Amino acid sequence: MKLYLFLLFSSLSIISYAQIQTDSTKVEEEDFSMYADVVDAPSKTKIYATQKIIGLSPSKLISLGFDMVGAHSVEVDKISTFPVNDYKISSNTGTRFAANFPVISYTKMILSLGVNYLDFNYNSDKTVTKSDNPLIYSLNQFNLRSYGVNATLFKPFNAKLFGILQFAADHNSAGLINQFNTNGLKYSGAIIIGNKPHDRLQYGFGVTRTYRGGALIYLPVVMYNYTFKNKKWGVEMLLPARANLRYTINSRQLLFAGFEVEGNSYFMKPMVDEYNLGSNDIQLHRSEIRPRLTYEFSLYKFIWMSVQTGYRIAYRFNADDVDYNDKPYMMENTLNSSYYFNVSINLVSP
Repeated sequence: MKLYLFLLFSSLSIISYAQIQTDSTKVEEEDFSMYADVVDAPSKTKIYATQKIIGLSPSKLISLGFDMVGAHSVEVDKISTFPVNDYKISSNTGTRFAANFPVISYTKMILSLGVNYLDFNYNSDKTVTKSDNPLIYSLNQFNLRSYGVNATLFKPFNAKLFGILQFAADHNSAGLINQFNTNGLKYSGAIIIGNKPHDRLQYGFGVTRTYRGGALIYLPVVMYNYTFKNKKWGVEMLLPARANLRYTINSRQLLFAGFEVEGNSYFMKPMVDEYNLGSNDIQLHRSEIRPRLTYEFSLYKFIWMSVQTGYRIAYRFNADDVDYNDKPYMMENTLNSSYYFNVSINLVSP
């Protein structure tokens, strides 16, 4: 009898366990309709254009460089009792420093802030005294210096359309760095509306307020960055400031052939302080065009070196008592052209 009871209870337990397992299986069956919204989710996410394209040269976060222009001469115009004269410049050397970092960076906006410093030393092949010429004396004794701050805002509107807003404030003068004067303040900027059709092309159009021509001028701007399908060749342009044809040797070596327009307006404080020339705001309008070849390569990870050589073509080197381009000038000088060489160490973005 006990045996029968045991078998009966055992059978009921097995049946109950089987029913529980069957019911649990039914509970664990998935209702795939619940994933309908997940499948559609990517189409609801807005995509924004990025700053870079494939193959574009890496951005320089920190750059320290040295510049040298070979021997040349400058013909200075007469001013006051000083006659026209030729002066030999044995070399024109300078130090360049720039730093630029993103302070706000996310998909809808990137804001970068930077600082820059640049000086030019005009080394004469003979001793220059105060009685020689106001301009030559000022350049030889005090050099030209420029330092300032800048900001760049990159704002994408969708996957293709974007805007760029740039602003810079610089102090440019001949004299010591601590000799600040409001006559040396210069403000420049640019606004560009661009399009990025695909990952190898971006272009844009805009307007700029600039001193690259030596005096204040407003110009149209054309930006064009393109990498060919073979990813070896590319073009990087921001006209009228610069343009380069790029060749990628490999991911750690790049070659460039192109040009850059460089210049500014400098307050000639020594000419005002040391001479009685009848003006309290004498500006030197310096501008030059630099056709060049550049080789950039990685020394170690994100530390790169840039070696550049080319020819400096003097475009403007006139002195005037106003900050804009008018004629006649106080001094209409002629600076002769010469070869130049530049080397820099750079920390680049990943």
